[in-house]
Amino acid sequence: MRKRPNFRGFLFLLVLLAAPACRLQNPYPEAPGTLFIRQQICDIDDFKKSFFRPQNNLKGHGFRAYSFSRDPKDPKTYILAFSCADLRKGVAFVRSSNFLTACIGSGMGLPLMWAGVQEDRPDPNLARKTGGMVVARYEVKDFEAWTKIWDSQKGTGKTGSGTGLYRLDGDPEVVIVTREVSDITQAQAPMDSQALLTAGVNHQDLWLGTHLEDGTF
Repeated sequence: MRKRPNFRGFLFLLVLLAAPACRLQNPYPEAPGTLFIRQQICDIDDFKKSFFRPQNNLKGHGFRAYSFSRDPKDPKTYILAFSCADLRKGVAFVRSSNFLTACIGSGMGLPLMWAGVQEDRPDPNLARKTGGMVVARYEVKDFEAWTKIWDSQKGTGKTGSGTGLYRLDGDPEVVIVTREVSDITQAQAPMDSQALLTAGVNHQDLWLGTHLEDGTF
């Protein structure tokens, strides 16, 4: 007997896709920012064929650059970073059925998404670190107070080079920090700075990724 399409399961999948992002500000600001997505991918080449196809018009949806990294402990888990000229457009596309179709077609699990408006980007004149990157997400009570600690750490070089800072308003406010490294095993320590963690931080999460490729749209 031919099975009927599981539309109920598909709708449930759509709800789950949107759920992680709902903790962040909605609607997102019409400002430059970056999306960070962590999820399992069975075949990264298959995903790129589906997601990068011309019909998706990624540049028209605000996307301008990307960076792909792989979890050093799980080769099927990837960190996808998308720089957007318009964060609102980028988030809307990722939460659309177009992105979900690419996920299903590539055997992907459900994504976890972080997003932030650019406060401070890595210096484009610095040589790109080939080892990998760490993405740290902090929920802070007071962004201005936290950034004073961050700036003091950055001034001493304790945060490392090639760092970026992104922010999303809310209660608590969300701060996302990226850092490029030559040695992925040394990536986490600066993000675990006791000074940073005690500066009104309610919660912290870390993603590590070994660099694979990057490009522009």
